[in-house]
Amino acid sequence: MTIELLIAIIVTSLIWILIVLILFNNLKRKNIEALKNQEIDFEKEKNQILKRIRTEKQAEFDKGYKSGIGKSDFIVQVEPYKNTIGKKGYFQNSQVMEIGYIYRLFVKGIPSLDPHIQIVERIKVSELNEQNVNSAIGKLDTIINKIPSPHLKLAGNVKEFGSGILKTIKTKRK
Repeated sequence: MTIELLIAIIVTSLIWILIVLILFNNLKRKNIEALKNQEIDFEKEKNQILKRIRTEKQAEFDKGYKSGIGKSDFIVQVEPYKNTIGKKGYFQNSQVMEIGYIYRLFVKGIPSLDPHIQIVERIKVSELNEQNVNSAIGKLDTIINKIPSPHLKLAGNVKEFGSGILKTIKTKRK
């Protein structure tokens, strides 16, 4: 009987050890799931905070950018340019018309540096006709419109400038 009792105690102990191991593993699994859920919640909260920070930073950047554009101390003034070079004589007419633009930097409304003249096209007076002038004015207009700056101020209208050149051509030929 002592052997049977001993075997019963060992078997009962093994069953209890097995039950404790199963409960321990179950508890461990539940703790791991709880930690995973906490980690997921933490990541969601972290992403919300980062999104809010990004939104605030973008709003501050946009506010500063708009403020900077409005309070700029400098402006670049651009205006069309034409110049006739050469001599108009009795036997020979050797004139060249230069068409381009002048730009100048103004800081706080005061001219800074010397104006820069950029020649877009040179046309001989003998070649001067409406098509050539319109081509040069088109190039000039394209160049001026491609300057991407909020600090750019156009001092004259390019189309009116072209009309003025064409009127000059017609009066010189008469």
